Amino acid sequence: MAVLLCLAACATPAPRPEPTAPAPPSPVAEAAPPEDEAVAEEVAVEIRVAMLLPLSGTEGETGQALLDAATMALMDAYDPRIRLLPFDTAGTPDGAEAAARMAVEKGVHIFVGPLLADNVAAAGDVAAAAGLMTLGFSNDARVAAPRRYILGFLPENEVRRVVEHASDSGYNRFGGLFSEGRYGDRVRTAFGDAVAVVGRVTALERYPPDADALAGPIQRLGDYERRRDALRLEVRTLRDLGDDMTDEIADSLEAREVLGPPPFEAVLVPEGGALLRTIAPLLPFYEIDPAEVKLMGTGLWDDPDLRGEPPLQGAWYAAPLPGPRAAWAQRFETAFGDRPPRIATLSYDAVALLAAMIRDLPPTLPAGTDPAFMESLIGQALSPERLTDERGFSGLDGLFRLLPDGTNERALAVLEIVRDGVRVAAPPIEAFPRFGERLSPLPDRSEAGFKRSTASQGD
Repeated sequence: MAVLLCLAACATPAPRPEPTAPAPPSPVAEAAPPEDEAVAEEVAVEIRVAMLLPLSGTEGETGQALLDAATMALMDAYDPRIRLLPFDTAGTPDGAEAAARMAVEKGVHIFVGPLLADNVAAAGDVAAAAGLMTLGFSNDARVAAPRRYILGFLPENEVRRVVEHASDSGYNRFGGLFSEGRYGDRVRTAFGDAVAVVGRVTALERYPPDADALAGPIQRLGDYERRRDALRLEVRTLRDLGDDMTDEIADSLEAREVLGPPPFEAVLVPEGGALLRTIAPLLPFYEIDPAEVKLMGTGLWDDPDLRGEPPLQGAWYAAPLPGPRAAWAQRFETAFGDRPPRIATLSYDAVALLAAMIRDLPPTLPAGTDPAFMESLIGQALSPERLTDERGFSGLDGLFRLLPDGTNERALAVLEIVRDGVRVAAPPIEAFPRFGERLSPLPDRSEAGFKRSTASQGD
């Protein structure tokens, strides 16, 4: 059974006070009480969590929001055994390494953070040398490793989910438009791997991150020039026949731009922000009609500012269900005065996960307990085996689990952009299968889904 990391329904979080050691007993003149009346002293169990965050530099605001989110999780868990120790990475690999070394000197039990991929790699090396685990916020699978886990939303998971849903809905010929650079390369590889299982790729194009250089790649993606030339040739041929009927057909064709559809039924456009707002209207302009071609995206589309773009209406992307996150974001804004960045939920879920893992630890141990025994108990509670539980954990962004190789899997929904927001086109799974098995629900076997599938296969 998944461990539920519940949200508090009310109670505005306040800054958590530092735990204090028990006050030493006051000396007294009288003799000590008999042994059977003496009260045994106990020592508190303390789990020290290093929060490695960019609290200064260009990512300082994001780092502070991540720390605030972690504080919320700790207050919601109401667990005095956990102590958060923030360390500033300044958003650089050198800063992350220095912060990690300071954290090790403070005797921390686990690292949460850093944020950026190269920072995670630098801090993770220090953690590994000290025998500690890292929960980084990067979404770059290349920095993941055993005992160095990444919590970020992996585009590989998002691509696989939306492609599988498209296949289940009857689409089997796919195109893709990818940016040049690291992210585009990763998504293109994931796209090829996902489509190879369910269909075939019939068109691929890359574009530079320049709004003025998008027209050419989009034209080539949709085979625009060949289709336009084919239309002109068809009209000319019909005119040469000199027949009233063929002239009428030619007249109707001349009202069009191209002849025939693009070479795909669904196209993935893993872009966001201003570039996506530029790409979206260019697709129908060059005859990639969203009414005929299903547009698909990644988590970069999980942005309310993009939902007003007319060409994106009806498009699909994979992401967690938005409801729980929205409710939590409102609590965060009430507590701290600002809307949290999208990735702040990762910090909340990381600390809530740790709180769930140590739930069965005793709050205190008898006086005189060997410190090595206490560290052993904490190590068992925060072991890699428990962290990579196949059943996973439930957080603000839904069900997720960490894999032994350091990457993660998430139970993602497929969301469809509609006029007033998004609707759930396909829900996430409710429980994880065994490692390596398909994460999306079974295909749609309804009559409508069957008809769409058989129609596509007959093209």
